[in-house]
Amino acid sequence: MKKDKQSFLDDITHNYFKGDVPLKISFWGIYIFGWNIVVSFVLGFILLRMGFELNTSEIVMAPITVLLAVGVWNSAGKYKGKKIWSVLARIVVAIQSIGSITNAIALLMGIDFIQ
Repeated sequence: MKKDKQSFLDDITHNYFKGDVPLKISFWGIYIFGWNIVVSFVLGFILLRMGFELNTSEIVMAPITVLLAVGVWNSAGKYKGKKIWSVLARIVVAIQSIGSITNAIALLMGIDFIQ
């Protein structure tokens, strides 16, 4: 039986958030390269070209960062290799998530940490 595109995308996202994607793919491939390097740069560039301030793009990207961190966190919990890699991945996503949310909340309150 042939699956439609929406069902396929639902399966991929569900597996990612459950942590069924291997840690090296969820952390290095999706979180670091896919999100932090490619998508956030392109999204930030597009928002800046549309006339939005950098603060707006940071507020938009903070929840996405946290959502993607959930998949990495769950993948780290299921990782069967050396424990240090799962611990380091969780530390990185926790620090970045806390920083992103703190910065977004501050920006919404009118506080700009970077001047």
